[in-house]
Amino acid sequence: MEVHSDFDIPWCKDLLQSDIEVVEIPTRKDKSPSPNDDEVSNSMFARTLYTETAIRAQVNFKRPTSEPDALTTTEYCYLLSLGSGIDGKSGRAHGGFNALILDQMTGTVASQVSGSFAPATATMTVDYKAPIDTPGVILCRGWAVEKERRKVWAKARIEDGSGRVLASAKALFISARQESKL
Repeated sequence: MEVHSDFDIPWCKDLLQSDIEVVEIPTRKDKSPSPNDDEVSNSMFARTLYTETAIRAQVNFKRPTSEPDALTTTEYCYLLSLGSGIDGKSGRAHGGFNALILDQMTGTVASQVSGSFAPATATMTVDYKAPIDTPGVILCRGWAVEKERRKVWAKARIEDGSGRVLASAKALFISARQESKL
């Protein structure tokens, strides 16, 4: 698997060679407008964040989870290389960026568990533990903890290379009602 040179550090190499299933390696999009610009899903990432100064590189994967409260045996992960374009204070990611990544991760988990394309965030609680240094590489991982009809509760954590939790969240997502077929 060919990955960005920012991931050429020991902990990333170990992680990417472990028991994972790569789902996607998103790439920066061409910034020139296209006729379908209004149809881009997750345009926050595709148009705004996948740049050399924000999210410089990303690998999305899933792997077995060891979380005791996990509803399934799988957790979803984002390995992210971050630039200084997401800073709140020089050298530190803005807290809103942390919340955005945690919301994206818990939404990914809720979508996978519910089978819904885009469940809506109903609530999310974020706990900030330590600053995310930029530039730098982080791991965000998420798992489902409960499902009840159209509701899915998910947890996520942002960690550094030594597994230290930098931020965490618990979120509730609600899937759209199924349209009745007459």
